[in-house]
Amino acid sequence: MDVASIDAQLQAGEQLKIKYRYPLKGDGSARGPRYAVRTDKLLDVSVELDRFYTCFRSETPIWLEANEVIEVTPDDGVYEDLPAA
Repeated sequence: MDVASIDAQLQAGEQLKIKYRYPLKGDGSARGPRYAVRTDKLLDVSVELDRFYTCFRSETPIWLEANEVIEVTPDDGVYEDLPAA
């Protein structure tokens, strides 16, 4: 993922949203953790740290590593939980 080009889009005033995966709490599966997928508004990025900043469920500020990000798309205002992976 090209964090620098996403940063340029944000600096140009484009509204973007992020689709990302996160581990489900309390899942003690022997196969390893299960993940859920969520979309939220992309607030900022750090090119130096290769991180993405959003608010989980539009409430709690979080940062994501690039490997947790599935895609960045134009913001359509629809933020949702998607089926667990």
